[in-house]
Amino acid sequence: MAKNVLVTGAAGKLGNYVSPYLKELGYNVTNFDRVPYPPGSANDNLKLPFVKGELTSLGDCMRAIAHAQPDVIVHLGAIPSNTEIQPAYAQEWDRRVQDGARFIQMYDEDETMKSNVMGTYYLVDAARRLGVKKIVMATSYFVLGIGFRLSGKSFMPEYLPIDENHPCMPEETYALSKLIDEEILKAFSRGYGMKTIALRLLGVYYPDSERHRQMYKFGITVPAATTEKEGYLISNTYQYVDSRDVARAVALSIEAEEGLKDFEAFFIATDTVYKENTTEVIPKRWPMFKDMGKDIKGTDGIISIEKARKLLKYEPMYSWRNNG
Repeated sequence: MAKNVLVTGAAGKLGNYVSPYLKELGYNVTNFDRVPYPPGSANDNLKLPFVKGELTSLGDCMRAIAHAQPDVIVHLGAIPSNTEIQPAYAQEWDRRVQDGARFIQMYDEDETMKSNVMGTYYLVDAARRLGVKKIVMATSYFVLGIGFRLSGKSFMPEYLPIDENHPCMPEETYALSKLIDEEILKAFSRGYGMKTIALRLLGVYYPDSERHRQMYKFGITVPAATTEKEGYLISNTYQYVDSRDVARAVALSIEAEEGLKDFEAFFIATDTVYKENTTEVIPKRWPMFKDMGKDIKGTDGIISIEKARKLLKYEPMYSWRNNG
């Protein structure tokens, strides 16, 4: 069993679920972030060791690793959205999805690519220099190209359910950065024999967040498509992952060895938010894909987590269906 774990992005919301869970399991957890813990947060209350620094500084990454002496790095740190500027108002094709205004600028336009891509590169390079042999990283289902579509063309699945072999077709910088991050992990696995895992998280739900309770309304009836264009539009898979299940998936990834290649990617979800079976949802919400997904069981999503179930022994615990 790995003993020491370094967690990046630990001052963020997800870090305040992952690090305490790993601590509870008996790991020696050291946290690394560009900002201190928020007062009263879980990591602050536990007084977990903390290193302040930038992922985009090789020296800071090496300093954090040297201090933590980790067997495994859990890489959560990232800018969680695209930061390049787009026209101030949505075009007709995505007005319904984006609801008008697209951006209020909060970061430099290159921040997503700089922080997410170079931050990952410096961290992984520091890890190989200092002998860390395993990295578990949070990426996103956005690598597929689902989400903000700059072209105005809908994401078109080649088959349902979507699995880890499905082609990735990102357009905006957040999705692109996460896909490049996965390529960095692959390259270091090939070149240096590191074990790397990318956890492609579905929309993360935080049980203590009122905003997320509104975003992920459980037990909904999925609205039917009203136009042919809408019948093609997969911008929402109606799936989510509970932050507590993310923490469990991270822990399983830390210990997983048997049957894994040097690099593996896994979709991680908790459940769908709708009441109907998925085979009823598809022809109603996405009629253009009604011939796909006929074998999806029950309320399993259009993005499959079967690989994580098989290789990580991951099983969601916090579904709204069991009052999770």
